[in-house]
Amino acid sequence: MFERLPRLDAAVDRAAGPVTRFLHRRLGITADQVTWASFGVTIVAAAVIARGHLYAGLALMAVGQALDHFDGAIARESGSASLAGARLDTAVDRLSEAAIFFGMVAAGLVSLKLALLAFTAILLLTSVSERSRLDPGCKRFVLYLGPWVAYPILFEVIFAVNLIAYVIGLLIVDIHFQRRMDALGGDLETVASRAAESEAEERQPLPAPRSA
Repeated sequence: MFERLPRLDAAVDRAAGPVTRFLHRRLGITADQVTWASFGVTIVAAAVIARGHLYAGLALMAVGQALDHFDGAIARESGSASLAGARLDTAVDRLSEAAIFFGMVAAGLVSLKLALLAFTAILLLTSVSERSRLDPGCKRFVLYLGPWVAYPILFEVIFAVNLIAYVIGLLIVDIHFQRRMDALGGDLETVASRAAESEAEERQPLPAPRSA
């Protein structure tokens, strides 16, 4: 839930530790089960919002996001945390955001165009966040401000923040790439040339043994 804020994530883990242990040790619930339960609650929240019940929908969305924390906490508690599990969690998060966004479109709270722009910016950021380690988390949390700030403005904020973070993330990835190239001895052409020379040397036949 707070994968880009490890200190906050650890603090929430400590606070929710008794619940996490109860879910995993007593009830035998797995991280993946909690992930899909979170998604199911979010789908219900999106449907409730689409029917025009904003506050009830936001409350259900909060329940879904609370469950979204426990999947990672259970994975860490059970020692089953993995890259595949993290990627499943990310994919379900994006599906959850899509459901909530289009529930708000159906309710007339925001235009389809603006919702698509915001969601596209989130997808772009997701494509680089694992490598850049940059994700400001400006997605569903912003929507809780809806009772005080117009939703079109909030979606514009989501679009802008995620798009800017995507551009910065690309720069971070490029800097990391250039550092790796420097460590290997230069630019991509030089590294490729050295690799080709090394391969050619390995393929050279051994000299024939001299006769006595």
